[in-house]
Amino acid sequence: MEKVLLSEIDPREQKQIAAAENAIKKGNAPFAVETCQAVLARHPSCIEIRRILRLAQKVATGKRPTQASGLSKLFLSFGVPSKSAAEKNPEKYLIEAEKKLSVNPYDLAANKTLAVAGEAAGLWDIVALAYEGIAEVDPTTENFSKLVSANLNDKNTPLALKAVDAALKRYPNNGDLQELARQVSVAQTMGNGQWDEKTDYRTKLANTEKARELEQKSRVVSDVDSASAEIPNILAAIEKNPEDLQLYRDLARNYRIIGDFDKAIEAVQNARKTTNGKVDATLEKQEYSLTIEGYEKRVKDTEAIVANEPDNEEAKKNLAELKKTLAAYQLQTIQTLVEKYPNDYNYRYEYGTKLLEAGDINGAIRELQLAQRAPKNRHNAMLNLGRAFIAGGKYDLAADQLSAAKGEITLMTDVKKDIIYELATAYEKSGKNAEAIAEYKTIYMADAAYKDVSDKINAAYR
Repeated sequence: MEKVLLSEIDPREQKQIAAAENAIKKGNAPFAVETCQAVLARHPSCIEIRRILRLAQKVATGKRPTQASGLSKLFLSFGVPSKSAAEKNPEKYLIEAEKKLSVNPYDLAANKTLAVAGEAAGLWDIVALAYEGIAEVDPTTENFSKLVSANLNDKNTPLALKAVDAALKRYPNNGDLQELARQVSVAQTMGNGQWDEKTDYRTKLANTEKARELEQKSRVVSDVDSASAEIPNILAAIEKNPEDLQLYRDLARNYRIIGDFDKAIEAVQNARKTTNGKVDATLEKQEYSLTIEGYEKRVKDTEAIVANEPDNEEAKKNLAELKKTLAAYQLQTIQTLVEKYPNDYNYRYEYGTKLLEAGDINGAIRELQLAQRAPKNRHNAMLNLGRAFIAGGKYDLAADQLSAAKGEITLMTDVKKDIIYELATAYEKSGKNAEAIAEYKTIYMADAAYKDVSDKINAAYR
């Protein structure tokens, strides 16, 4: 499996993860767990999501690490897959491990399963995360050594250094840990943390210059000039290694940085033709996201022209056509994704929302009813379903739907305000003014600046 960075996934999903982090701070850890699980299901190799999920699980369950008993370690092997089994289907065991960790983030067998599956998938950052949990419950020198080695294999010397320091505080005279500490020190100096327990650090020292060169090549390009300079190098590398999926990802990222979305999309399309790319679902989503982003950039650029040249009729015409094309592409693409992944209710939520925007009320109702099954989008799906009922003149159904949604949310979040506002709208349109004002007052007491609520309340008092 290829690593996926949080910065590489759909911007909307990035916002969802940011909302999950914020929810943990505000004491709504269960929401954070549901949100992270939903996004992680689509990006199982993203360690950043997995780490936020683990924190949310610890807060949500309220559990604390307790020393593993001899009995629990004795029966550990019965709940952990063999290496050969994990190699056949690592994703299966990654999913199974996370299900158990949602019940108890310190489950020793679940964390061990996660480690075995992560190693089988070649994702050493997941192995390291698993051994962090294992070491909290069973802090042996062996488990600390595996934690340090996993971080070194992942080229993450800061975490390796942190782990080996913690281990030496507990076992200051352990020779194996002292040797690992020397390896971490060398790796930190070289800037290349890939290591395993059989590697001789003296051999690594002999290749210091080579390591620096590799590190330089793998750096993240963050500006247009550097991206432009890097693209020819990546193209040359692809000619030599046409099956290297990461090279295509790097190429797409650099084209995106310089604003050439057509070339970025072409790079992703070529990546999808490789052996590994044919089975990598994230590439299809990346192509979709890049296409949308490219259209949105054109829309924004054309809007700027119209703003500066209000009499430019051609620009106005181009803007209208671009917006129409963008809407059509979004609708067609999400429809295709729904047909391809009928059980992905997050896609159904997006499809239902687009149908509502396009005025297909019946289609929107059908999709949004199904979309309520997705935990992370449940309340937004209920909100938009209520809006669809209102748009179709079914005010009583809208009121029932929105009342149910209102009752499910404890805190006065932005989504809850939207739900209450639409509920008040449904009452208002059906002639139930007293009920409508009561709902508007609920929002007014929490946020008087929300939309036109103050005007409605003032008008009611007058």
